[in-house]
Amino acid sequence: MILEFTPREELSEFEWNHEGRNWKRLDVDKEVIKQLSERSTWNGLWRVGLFMSFLAVTAAATLWAASYSLWLVILSLYGYYFFYGFWVAIGHELQHSTVFAKNFDWFSEPFFRLVQALMWNSPTYARKSHQLHHRYTMVRGIDPETDWPEVFDTKFVRSVLVYAVKSLLVFGAVRTLIRDIATQINRVRGQKDRMMTDHCTDKENAAIRRESLGILLFHLVIVAVAIVFGRWELIAFITLAWQIGAPIEGLWHNTEHITRLYDVNDQRLCTRSVKVGPLVHLLYWGLDDHIDHHIYPLVPSRNLPKLHQLLKHDLPEPLSMIDCWKEMFAIAKEKDARPKNEFVAYEGNRLKVKELKG
Repeated sequence: MILEFTPREELSEFEWNHEGRNWKRLDVDKEVIKQLSERSTWNGLWRVGLFMSFLAVTAAATLWAASYSLWLVILSLYGYYFFYGFWVAIGHELQHSTVFAKNFDWFSEPFFRLVQALMWNSPTYARKSHQLHHRYTMVRGIDPETDWPEVFDTKFVRSVLVYAVKSLLVFGAVRTLIRDIATQINRVRGQKDRMMTDHCTDKENAAIRRESLGILLFHLVIVAVAIVFGRWELIAFITLAWQIGAPIEGLWHNTEHITRLYDVNDQRLCTRSVKVGPLVHLLYWGLDDHIDHHIYPLVPSRNLPKLHQLLKHDLPEPLSMIDCWKEMFAIAKEKDARPKNEFVAYEGNRLKVKELKG
């Protein structure tokens, strides 16, 4: 893949302003955004139910296959893990409180907490982290969700894929599980990371400690039941499932910001959308239209395709997941040689620097 690059010093117009903290924004009629931001409880219940049916079917297939063939077990179990990783998409939209209508918050919040427990993360921590991510997308030292090396070299991009492969081979997932357990224990002990120290209130930090203890107890109960009743599949289906499933989903998720620009004021430069097929689109809950989501984060995922139709002429054309990774490696290769060069120029109808400046 051949890309055009621009020296960073030529992008001064797009440098992030810590005082102004303003994003360049594509304007859409306020009434249209209001309509697109309407929530639907029935739509949310239907999509959650469909997703959970995928998990139920693949889990049942795994149990059935256990009586016949180990190879069938592996096939169906990894099908289960493929779906399980997409809990992150539901958890993401629950963070924005746009899955269900407001009068269904009595269900939405407990469900959000359950999903975060399945993902080994404190709900308060997840929501605070994501608020900062949207307000300061790819701003160095503030955005906790893009806390990566300053230069996206090929070693880093390759390490993301290697991590996914190791997780699929289970031994990497076990290491991640140990790390996740240690993280929860440290939070219970009151240890704070940079985000908790710099941006969380005492009340939020106290909530994170309680929730981390709850997550440990939740999984401890699952492991205890598995041992007492000899139901080891509970560990495979719940306690270790996130560590294997998330890296599979990460093949799409990691395209969203890796190798995009740090410290800029336009979401089209620091965020990437991805073209997906019908099944992944169903599971991904709008994360494929990721630039659109960052520009108008209160629009529920079910309406992001409509929003994209309004914005697409001013957005880069999404690439497939494989082509996104090709682009990421091409950018990383350039960074190996010239770390201060940035990829912002596109061919054809894709975004160009001169179009942004206009």
